[in-house]
Amino acid sequence: MNDNVVYIEGRNRMFDIILRYLYGFAKIHLRGIHINRFVNLCKARDIKLWDLEQKEDEIFFFTASKDIARLEEPARKTESDVEILRVYGIREFIRKNKKRIPFVAGFILFAVLIYIQSLFIWEISVSGESDYTSDEILQHINEYYVQTGTPKSKVDCAELEKNLRKDFEDIAWISCALTGTKLSVEITETLNVCTDTSMKGPCNIVASKNCTIAEIVTASGTPVVKSGDDVKKGDVLISGAVYLYDDNNEVMDTNYVSAEGEVYGICVYHYDESIPRTNYVKEYTGNEKKYYSFGLLKYDFTPYVPKCPYDTFDRLSDDKRLHIGKNLYLPFEIKKTTVKEYTLMMKKLSEKDATDKMQEKLNHYIGNLQEKGVQIIEKNVKITCSEDACHAVGDITVKQLIGVPHELQIISEEQTLE
Repeated sequence: MNDNVVYIEGRNRMFDIILRYLYGFAKIHLRGIHINRFVNLCKARDIKLWDLEQKEDEIFFFTASKDIARLEEPARKTESDVEILRVYGIREFIRKNKKRIPFVAGFILFAVLIYIQSLFIWEISVSGESDYTSDEILQHINEYYVQTGTPKSKVDCAELEKNLRKDFEDIAWISCALTGTKLSVEITETLNVCTDTSMKGPCNIVASKNCTIAEIVTASGTPVVKSGDDVKKGDVLISGAVYLYDDNNEVMDTNYVSAEGEVYGICVYHYDESIPRTNYVKEYTGNEKKYYSFGLLKYDFTPYVPKCPYDTFDRLSDDKRLHIGKNLYLPFEIKKTTVKEYTLMMKKLSEKDATDKMQEKLNHYIGNLQEKGVQIIEKNVKITCSEDACHAVGDITVKQLIGVPHELQIISEEQTLE
């Protein structure tokens, strides 16, 4: 083979590579005894060849798909055999996989929809112990702050926590977290501030209730009160400001820290409850009807609602929102509604039964306090019964943790000295 064969190589730049895949190219195997003439004929006809590899009387090279047919004339004139080994490019890929295109397109569309819906909140959950029910707090959040379908970018968890603490003053601590498409609200009625880590920056420990200080143990910060002091809700118990004094007992510098400690107070809970001795009790007959609804975004679709033949009934709803994993909820839900028939039966409690029921209610209230770490010191509640109702009135004295973190407002040194 003559050594002066002309090798025409394309420019190996990224842009050229992208264009080749867009328009398509092929790998060619050529056999013949006049390879150098074949290459020169291609050059004369502006047929680009690149990455040529010569082996005796055969040669391998790449060329554009549009030039494959044009190789026929140079091959005929040089009595060479042209074989197409493989075709590359987007068009060839589509041709080979056209049966799979609907599946791939569907998968891409599904992924895009999942991404779009992940930018919104589709589930709001409330957990924790409180005098307020989860439904009450959830309804309040939906009415004033966040509804399902709200963009996640518009939700500030820190601001929501502050607003809920103002709205529900009886709750010591509220924590909000946004994970996936789920907004989680956790409620704590009593809080051990020594182990709390939700307040990252400088903070004070303040009183969550009106009480008398029983015990204070400071782990970090400056204690402001002592045992026996009467405090009101919101008063500072442990300050996050730590003052450094010089030899003349004058403030030299102030460090601001996250106050930590345990503060116990003596609190008095006033208990006043009553139950009627005569009331109506529901007795379900066992007759019921069910139907299903399907929800998409804020719209509901109910294929069929059966006619309700009952005079008195309860309508119970069970909603299930579809989700992927624990926190990626979707804007689709299935609702099952059950209509249950009942009859009303009037019953009157005897004085003993009414007293026992009220005592059970009082014990349940005290049990809830004890579960939250509250120590019962004195219980002075009197139960009395009249013809119409049973009453329980009195005070319950307890010892409990009453310190909660509160953001510290840093003041200047001049204001501190004043």
